[in-house]
Amino acid sequence: MTTTTYPFTGREQKSMTFSPVLDGTVYTCQMKWNIASQRWYLLILNNAGKPVLNTSVVGSTATAGINLIAGIFSATTMIWREKNGQIEVTS
Repeated sequence: MTTTTYPFTGREQKSMTFSPVLDGTVYTCQMKWNIASQRWYLLILNNAGKPVLNTSVVGSTATAGINLIAGIFSATTMIWREKNGQIEVTS
C-alpha cells in the first residue's frame, strides 16, 4: 500500500485543488468552503469533468480515520488528518 499526502489544514483562505490516484485512475479533487454550512466540502471530478462525489469533509484523529470516499472507491482511502494538516490518500 502506498500513501500520498496533500497539505490541507482547514484554515485555508481559498479552495484547494489536487489530483490523486483513486482506484488506479487520476481524479481532480477540490476542497471548497461552503459559506452557508460553514464547512469544507470535497468535490471529486473524473477526467471528463463530471462530478463523481460531493461530500462534506470530516477531520480524523491521528489514530483513527474516517474514509471520506467510502462506498465510492473500493481500493483507495482518503482521510483528512486535521491535527497533522494533511489529507492522506492510500491505495
